[in-house]
Amino acid sequence: MITLVAIFAIWEAVALTGVVSSDQLPPLHSVLLTLVQLGGTPFFLARVSQSFVNVAAGVSLALVVVMPLALLVGLRNQLDEAITPIIMLVGALPDLAILTLLVTVIGRGNVAAVAISAFSAFFPIYFTIRQGVKEIPIDYFHVASVFKAGRLDTFSKIVLPSIFPNFLTGLRLSFEFSWNVLLAVEIIASVAGVGSFISNSIQGSAHSMTYGLAAIMTVGFLTILLDRAFFERLEQRIKRWR
Repeated sequence: MITLVAIFAIWEAVALTGVVSSDQLPPLHSVLLTLVQLGGTPFFLARVSQSFVNVAAGVSLALVVVMPLALLVGLRNQLDEAITPIIMLVGALPDLAILTLLVTVIGRGNVAAVAISAFSAFFPIYFTIRQGVKEIPIDYFHVASVFKAGRLDTFSKIVLPSIFPNFLTGLRLSFEFSWNVLLAVEIIASVAGVGSFISNSIQGSAHSMTYGLAAIMTVGFLTILLDRAFFERLEQRIKRWR
């Protein structure tokens, strides 16, 4: 928090002293006032909502695909040795190259944004859940076997509670990664979201940088709000449940 306040103070001081042109670096207070103004603009709110829907849809799609795969890989070493190296190889590819390829194959628009959000969310969810399953003590499964617990009971009473902290970490990371990638996607794939708003604002006329920075700060505030209001509360409930 102290670092953030210091950055904001330096930003305001540099902008007000005129060392940098206000067209290139508008004062912080102007950006904050613009942010408040945009918060009451239906057009901008619609853009933000569209971006959030695309990210949420992408992460949800990734969850549907990743959850069963990560669970199987975590429980079966042979499957892990066969699949995980391939996933690591794909995950190491440059994001920009994958982004361009997906836009070329899928096309532009919201479908491309959802697909690329899902791709970005896949890897943090996969590796955190896989690791969570592998960290479950083998004795837990032996006890379940002794008491003749079925697969559903074993999953709901042993696997699920054990992997939930990892699952939550993966979900947090997936939202952060998807938000970062989505801004670039919206510019390249012509999606009517925050990214395209930022791009159009920066390339616009006078005071355009002010609107662009206000939109960027909006994304930052939304990310922090989602983390504090949703993920932290969910984490506290999980701790009580466990």
